[in-house]
Order: sequence, then structure tokens, then C-alpha cells
Amino acid sequence: MKKGFCLILSPIFLILLFSSPLWSQASYPKETEEWLKKSGLGAYAPKTFDEKDLYEKAKAEKEVSVYSYSSRVHEFGKTFMQKYPGIKVNGFDMDSTEIVTKVLAEQKTGNFVADVIFLKDPSTVINELMKKAYCFTYVPPDLKSVIPERYQNPFLVHHVSLDVLVYNTELYKQAPIKSLWDLTRPEWKSRVLFPDPTKMPEFIEFLCTIVQHSDEMAKEYEKVFGKPIQLSKGVENAGYEWILRLLKNDVIIAGSTNDVSNAVGQAGQKSAPVGITAFSRLRDKEKNPKLAFDVAYDIQPVMGVATEVIIAITNRAPHPNAAKLIVRWMMGDEKGGQGYAPYFVLGDVPVRTDQAAPKGSKRLKDMNVWNADAQFVWDNGQKIRDFWLANLR
Repeated sequence: MKKGFCLILSPIFLILLFSSPLWSQASYPKETEEWLKKSGLGAYAPKTFDEKDLYEKAKAEKEVSVYSYSSRVHEFGKTFMQKYPGIKVNGFDMDSTEIVTKVLAEQKTGNFVADVIFLKDPSTVINELMKKAYCFTYVPPDLKSVIPERYQNPFLVHHVSLDVLVYNTELYKQAPIKSLWDLTRPEWKSRVLFPDPTKMPEFIEFLCTIVQHSDEMAKEYEKVFGKPIQLSKGVENAGYEWILRLLKNDVIIAGSTNDVSNAVGQAGQKSAPVGITAFSRLRDKEKNPKLAFDVAYDIQPVMGVATEVIIAITNRAPHPNAAKLIVRWMMGDEKGGQGYAPYFVLGDVPVRTDQAAPKGSKRLKDMNVWNADAQFVWDNGQKIRDFWLANLR
């Protein structure tokens, strides 16, 4: 997550910047401008959605390649091929960092392979890809009225993902953790799992959000311990102090969110750990009923961090019409079906206003979460990552 010089821009200014004619008419290379015009993207995007016409154009392209942070690309790829025979979906499952790295290499060498990218880490996508015109936003015209503006610009948000604390429900009738600061107590030494933020950018976003809300973390500390927080030498604020104390409490670094949910939810434990993981890991219990874990909904000062999962079409994608068609499929219908079905689960929050929340879930506005700030993550992510690595035991 390379840090570059950039101005701190307000969300409204960012929306205006990326959606304005000035941005859409930027001085792109001639080949890119011609591709945009031919593909019906950017300033040339049609104002209506003609599924039949788009399908015919997509069929002529025969295939579409999707780089996805999620293995569920194979699920929505399969249903897409059933719905639209004659178009093969090449789904590539890789982490968000690898997606950005591959697209950068393809764009710089002119070896255009990816059509659609589906990933996390919006701060890097904006600064490393979008500002260089290596990818473009496509919002299906028929969905513009049911997707809030903030989820259309500067990129299309597929869903909002939540990272939360989970605990073992076989051992504990209710969450044993009441505050994020409890994770730093001696009794939880070596019993807290956290996914490796150097491999999963959404957990750099998590740490950045904790730091950004350092005032709330300081107030929570005083509420829990009955005295003002005393920062360690060289530590800037309560957010950094929480990270430091978590590390000094021998936090267990997990290789994946799945590793966290499996370790926490394993049956028959006498001293089960707790862990930060993706809310959507609750779906693991459907595959393995022996897993016993749940989300700590009432933890203070916040139950979790909300991060955005985004979709974009790459510059000079070889199959732009098939790309537009599968983007529309991925956004689903008002019932959470079609290509959205694999993500219509607890913990993945839909952005469509006409789509009900998954059964047993709540709308984002009804949950005590902090939203990751892409600009703050870009400005501070490398520094926080370095702080994490410097204080690992």
C-alpha cells in the first residue's frame, strides 16, 4: 500500500471529481478513448439497459475474465453461464493485493487479460488504478435509482463487508468480551486471533479505522479502567496504543478469516480463544454444524468495521460487453438472487435499497459500526502497517 502525496478531499468533492464530465473527459491515450467509445463506457455509457442487445454483443466476444478476491466467483460464474449460454466465464480467485499487482503489470505491458476486477482495498484501487485510468466504473443504468450515490462513485460498490469479533458459544452463553480494550487484558494473553493485515488489506483498513477513531478509543479506555489512558513512549494516540497492547498481549496472527472462525468455533474447548474475522464467516456453520461461534454484537465502543467490496472494468478489457453483462448479473435482483445470491448472507450488507437484508441480518445504519475511510487508509495505511510489524513479537 504505497503512500503518495495527495490532498485530503471531502467525500462530496471526490464524488464530483470522479463523476463530473471533466473527469470522464480526461486526456486519456488515444487507444483508451477509442476503446471507451466503442465499448460504451465512461462518458459514452448508454443511459438505458438493453439486456437483449448487450447479450448479443457479449456473445460475439465469447468469454469474460473476472479477477475476484472471493472464491464465490465460481458460483456466480456458473449461474451466469446458465443464464447466458455462449459466454464462458474465466474466474480467477486471488487476494486483492495480487489483483492490483496483476492489473498494473497487464496495463504497463499492454497484455490485457482481465475484464472485470472484484476486490477489496478501495483506497489502493483509487490511487493505483483509477487515477491512472487503468480501470473504469460501470453502473448498470437500470440500477442507478436503487443504489445510493455514495456507492456509485468513484466506483461501484457490490456490497459492504463487516469485520467483527467472534466467540465460542459452546463455552460462553454470552460474549466474554464487552470492550475492545478487554482484548488487551492479561486473561486474554495468547487467546486473541487477528488475520494477518500484511496479507489481507481489509485488516489494514480495520487498524486504520481504530486509529482514526482514537478519541472514541480513549474515552472507552477511561470508561473500562476508570482512569485516563497513559500512552506508551512514542505512541501517538489511543488507537495506536490499542494496537500496541494487542500485540504485546501475544495476539495470534491467523492466515485467513476462515482460520479464525474454525479456531474460535471448534467444539470441546476448555479455554476457547476469541478473534476478529469477517461477519460472513457465520456461513461456515452451515457447512460444518459442529462449529459453535457467534458475533459479539454489543461490544464497545464499536462492534466492527465496515469495508467496501468494489467492481470495476479494466482499461481496454478485451471483452467489454460481456464485462458489463456480468457486472449487471453480479448486482443481482431485488430478492438477493441471480449473481448476488452467493453474497446474500449474514455479514455481507447489500447496497441496493430495494433489496431486503439477508434473513437474520440488519441494515448497516442499524448496527454500531465504523466505516473505513479510503482517504485515511491511503494516507496512513503504510505507517500503521509499519507500526504493526515493528511491534510484532
